Amino acid sequence: MTQSPFDGKPEIRKYSVLPARAIQDDKMHWTTLRVLGAICLYTNAYGIAWPSRVTIARHISRSTKTVSVHVGRLIKNGYVRKLQPRDYPPTIKPKNTWRTTRYQVMFDGPQTELPSREQFWSPRPKVATEPAEEKAMSVPHMRRESEGENPDFRILAQAFVLGIEMASGQRRLPGPNQDFARELASRGVTPEQVKTATVDMTRSNLKSGRTPPMTLEQVAKWSAL
Repeated sequence: MTQSPFDGKPEIRKYSVLPARAIQDDKMHWTTLRVLGAICLYTNAYGIAWPSRVTIARHISRSTKTVSVHVGRLIKNGYVRKLQPRDYPPTIKPKNTWRTTRYQVMFDGPQTELPSREQFWSPRPKVATEPAEEKAMSVPHMRRESEGENPDFRILAQAFVLGIEMASGQRRLPGPNQDFARELASRGVTPEQVKTATVDMTRSNLKSGRTPPMTLEQVAKWSAL
């Protein structure tokens, strides 16, 4: 067993969301699965991540050469896409000629679409912590922060997050969905409607072999909210 030349393990957040099919892939090497898991420690809500080979190597106690071999296998088997500069959304302008490798975890397999600008730049959860918004997972107990403030859109975003977790166990961040939640709030959509629609769509997607919805907007279009 070749040990990594890098000492110490990086900090990690509390979960790593993998493509479910990887667990059932009998041909996948154990180290390949660990590399996939390490990449998934850094994904945002849309599967975009940019850990360096050194960082991945530190997580799994292997060399960067070993990491490169197994990343190649993940790419070949449709688990990960290495985003090239030409794949970046056209509004993203490089600041220099050297770029950090960006990966896209392909939850839907080879047919996974390239990310939009919003998905590309969506923030990643902080290491080993959860945003304060995520801790209030129960929609009925959300409270108004101050007199006269209308937090309905925040509650709608929380209802989406809760629905995903209830139906699939996966996590989503409310923050990237708050802009669209404002639109739903203006239409009079209720948190219960959002939660029910999210659970229904998630179960429908899983039943047909697809991943749970990534955004509240997808749920709204699917259920005609």
